[in-house]
Amino acid sequence: MRQLVGLLCLVMVLVAGGAASAASFDCTKAKSKLEVLICSTPSLNAADESMGQAYQAANSGFPIKGFVRASQAIFLSEYRACANDRAKDKGAATCIDLAQRRTLELQELLTAKIYVDGITNYTPEDAVLLIVERMGKAYLRIFGAWMPDAYRPKPFPDGFICNEEFALVQSKNGLQIKEGDWQIKISEQQIDAEFYSCSPRNGLSGTFKRVK
Repeated sequence: MRQLVGLLCLVMVLVAGGAASAASFDCTKAKSKLEVLICSTPSLNAADESMGQAYQAANSGFPIKGFVRASQAIFLSEYRACANDRAKDKGAATCIDLAQRRTLELQELLTAKIYVDGITNYTPEDAVLLIVERMGKAYLRIFGAWMPDAYRPKPFPDGFICNEEFALVQSKNGLQIKEGDWQIKISEQQIDAEFYSCSPRNGLSGTFKRVK
């Protein structure tokens, strides 16, 4: 599927006069495995279209410019690979699951509590902390603090990035991580975090102020 600067194609397969077309590309000219799979699988096409709509809403409504686009770039590297499965039905099922989960993530961005360390325009080296609610439970999501791979120094999205989620529980001191030894202090106004290592190459720490 053709994709420019993280904007996922909104795909709708139409069949007219024996020629298939789509909202953002001509299915008769589909080249990549994912393009072909989307054009030939109505259920995947519908899931992909819903994800594209969720992306547009999140990208326009998120207060830190560039964040949604950067997180989408990370997602797309996995999404494209789902079409490589030799068993077409299995590949489509994997792609559908990925698209549906990403749609939920994008929708959650619109209601998340957002914490940053003073930025208004996002670069992958920055970190964004999000608190989202899902089925009555709270989760802390972290994304950013990108570092290149010293052995394969390709530009973003290759390299190392913090892209993790932690379940939260209510304690007498407020919300805390349910499991793990990462020390954080969460309030409505800010999150104070001791150093957390996402990989041997990158990590994050500091005070993150709430912006939404």
